[in-house]
Amino acid sequence: MRGNSLFRPFLLRRSLNFRPFSSSSSSFTIPPIRTPKTDSSRPENPYPDYVRDHPAFADYLSGYPRSFEPPKFGFEAEIEEPPVPPNVVMVNSDEEFEAALNKTEGESQLGIFYFTNKGCVPCRFIGPVMEELARRNPHVTTYKMDTEAKELAGTVEKLGITTVPTVHFFVDGEKKDEVIGSDVARIVLTTRDLMDG
Repeated sequence: MRGNSLFRPFLLRRSLNFRPFSSSSSSFTIPPIRTPKTDSSRPENPYPDYVRDHPAFADYLSGYPRSFEPPKFGFEAEIEEPPVPPNVVMVNSDEEFEAALNKTEGESQLGIFYFTNKGCVPCRFIGPVMEELARRNPHVTTYKMDTEAKELAGTVEKLGITTVPTVHFFVDGEKKDEVIGSDVARIVLTTRDLMDG
């Protein structure tokens, strides 16, 4: 055990090629940094003239062709939004709202009035749901209204719309129910109940 401890510093010094500083040597010199040698026989531009004059050479050096477009993946080309169903009608003014309300009264059918606006995040979530609901119930008309439209200010104030999305259900010109917020399950169930009743 003692022999191992005596040889350990010697072996460590030998393996690391370590020389301890003595008290007499107070300074040491740092070797100069070697710079790579340049080959003067090598040309500055190794490409021949016919390559440098080619129009695609600049594209090769830049890494991108001049008509560069980001690559499209297969699934991006395949995804297409389905068209808006014909029974989803945009209402753009107070007069159009009154005409739509009179139509639901005359036909004795369910009319869904969907209030939304472009800056509403829950409306972006519920919008495709409303379109799919209209697609599955072609005999029910969904009237879509933008609450930020100035032409609909009277209707929004008259119905007391303060939150979007808001969905009103009218039968025979009379409001039967309403859903405030993006409660998809309640919208679907209310539609089904009013259609069955």
